[in-house]
Amino acid sequence: MKIIHCADLHLDLKMLSGLDAEKRKIKRTQLLQNFYNHLDYVDKNGVDSVLLCGDIFDTQEPTKKTLSLFKNAILNHKNIKFFYIWGNHDKKVMPFSSDEMPENFNVFKEDFLAIDLDENVTIGGASLDRFVKDNFYSTINFDKNRVNILMLHQPINTSDQYFNGVYTYNLAGKYIDYLALGHIHQSLSGKIDDRGVWQYSGALEGKSFNDAVPIGSKKGFFLLNIENGKLDFQFVPFSLYDYRIVEISANLQDDHFKVMEKMENVLKYLGKTDIVRVILKGKHKEENVFQLDLMYQKFNNNFFNFEIVDNTETEFNFEKYSLETFSLKGEFLRTVRDSELPQSEKDKISLIGIEALKGEDITL
Repeated sequence: MKIIHCADLHLDLKMLSGLDAEKRKIKRTQLLQNFYNHLDYVDKNGVDSVLLCGDIFDTQEPTKKTLSLFKNAILNHKNIKFFYIWGNHDKKVMPFSSDEMPENFNVFKEDFLAIDLDENVTIGGASLDRFVKDNFYSTINFDKNRVNILMLHQPINTSDQYFNGVYTYNLAGKYIDYLALGHIHQSLSGKIDDRGVWQYSGALEGKSFNDAVPIGSKKGFFLLNIENGKLDFQFVPFSLYDYRIVEISANLQDDHFKVMEKMENVLKYLGKTDIVRVILKGKHKEENVFQLDLMYQKFNNNFFNFEIVDNTETEFNFEKYSLETFSLKGEFLRTVRDSELPQSEKDKISLIGIEALKGEDITL
């Protein structure tokens, strides 16, 4: 038996950082297309069931168009069993009304429910509220002789602004083989007890730079394979438009062209479907000015979206300026030097003052 664990599709996504209106439209469409592509994978790879672990929609009021497309996708895959829980974004969204609910679409509401499948497999789940009820853990009643999968959309071993967490010490001994989690957009895993593991699938596709992945990595889902009572799983990279954060370190010997060369050496591994933010960091001499507009023009057309953030600091020759007799900069630095401030404060004020007097962006 093959089962897919995915989460956080965020269909009808409202907020997309750093993209203009046209690119936001493309990215929103791609979120839905990636779900369709994911179902193509299901068809081609003999998958029996799909676990939709919350935040399938980005809002509690998805558009009629998106709901219709989602429902049609389920109805056109009647041979696949879908298991669905709510997240914090799509709480209580019911794609199907009670009188039109298809047999292959199973919804886990607030209370724990377990559904037995063939091949000695049980899928359990609950759409937990902000606060986990004290008796929730006692309602988990898996059979120890079956392969048991639990679906939750919750932080594990911690709490956040949306949910109180679930804790492995409360799940230990509940005969859980695999805890399929949503909510966190990164792929993370850990142990429940000697028997079971917990796993975040991560988002199927990133929605902001908070979801950035390293070069060479992608977002995706987990494919579970259950055979002869044994469960194993593997990550399947699947995203198309990936957010990437690239840090480029400058040093005092680097001029504009050297930094451009460093950028080129890294960015050559990315392509047209990447959403890229380059962050320049380090220090540079005041005569080595970085022309961000030229950097942008060189690389912008290589990617779906491109931006540069300059977090470098300018190293000024304060001694040179302080020796200038008829100079506002010299007078300022001498005044700071002769003050009774701590040296660390003198250094900071000197840097801010020289940047201001030279018309530089002020570094605080």
